[in-house]
Amino acid sequence: MMLSKIQNLFAIALIMCLSSCSSDDDSSDSMTELHGTWSVVSLSIETAFDLNNDGVASRNLVEETPCYNGDYVNFNSDGDVRVVTALTDISVNVNSSTDYNYTYECLPGIDQESTWTRNENVVTITMLGYTLSGTISGNTMTVVIPNFFQIQKYDGNAYYEVEEDVTVVYIKA
Repeated sequence: MMLSKIQNLFAIALIMCLSSCSSDDDSSDSMTELHGTWSVVSLSIETAFDLNNDGVASRNLVEETPCYNGDYVNFNSDGDVRVVTALTDISVNVNSSTDYNYTYECLPGIDQESTWTRNENVVTITMLGYTLSGTISGNTMTVVIPNFFQIQKYDGNAYYEVEEDVTVVYIKA
């Protein structure tokens, strides 16, 4: 059984989301829109999986696992931010070259505080050594993390590593 980890995925996504806003923005209306709690509604990767075994493969890991229920970013008006996110281990189980499936395990994640800045509709956060940016449109914040999702796949003959982009979408509660 080969394991593949989504390491600090949500932390980075949350950081990127937070990177979309800056506390030095001149518009108090824009600042007010950012402050508060933003909940994860989608965490999409490039490859679809049927991790919940419902017969429907999806690129959205929020639909496929309960791991990210309760993940959020909370922006404070003083420029502080709190990012809470889970992690997931995805494993490939191989019975034969034509009989294999993927399973997951929810892992303890990250509960990290940092600071945020905003420039127009882009929020920026630096956390855990990463600087991330997210784009805000109305009550939706979108963060794209290039080549962040790492998983070991199986093609029927051999295992191989893949890095995929991750897109995390948050909705302001």
